[in-house]
Amino acid sequence: MESNNVLPFKRVPKRGLPARQAAAELRDLLITYDQLIVLLRETYDDGLDMLTDGLVESVVRCRAALSAGLDDTSGQQLLKEMREGLRQMPSNLRSLLPGIGPRLGESIERKLGIQFSKF
Repeated sequence: MESNNVLPFKRVPKRGLPARQAAAELRDLLITYDQLIVLLRETYDDGLDMLTDGLVESVVRCRAALSAGLDDTSGQQLLKEMREGLRQMPSNLRSLLPGIGPRLGESIERKLGIQFSKF
């Protein structure tokens, strides 16, 4: 009989956030999104209009999902998507506005008191 030094550990499935906690975090993110949309609209740049419109659509979809009620899975997925949208903001700004995008991203972070990379 062969001996094996590897202990059999059971893999514990990752538990996600309960729907109530995901909904609370989504509401906080929506405040950030609302402020971000206002700042982007104030730039009066045609290149940002499509990006901003996409953000508005995401916010409307998120609010509709919150109103309809979230289960644990959909709450987690929506929270992940909304965080990812914020995390991708600096690269989106750089690609849309190569000259001023990085500075605009930093300015927005200062005005909102956030760091996109933390999402």
